[in-house]
Amino acid sequence: MKCPFCDTEMLQGYLNCGLALWSTRKHKISLLPDDKEQYAFRLKQPIASPNHVSSSYCPRCKRMIIDCTEYESNI
Repeated sequence: MKCPFCDTEMLQGYLNCGLALWSTRKHKISLLPDDKEQYAFRLKQPIASPNHVSSSYCPRCKRMIIDCTEYESNI
């Protein structure tokens, strides 16, 4: 896939992580969203191993693209 920002061929790989949350607000203590909060990407802590999120990374402009269709969202 070509980077939509600089047209460089992107590298395919994985974002290896535990908890992750993309939200409309900044969290200072916990990654638990409240009832009124909107979030587009939420990963819960897995029981046995880290989460492996498929992503594309541009080595030129250092941007990452994550397809969020398979992950919890309330937007």
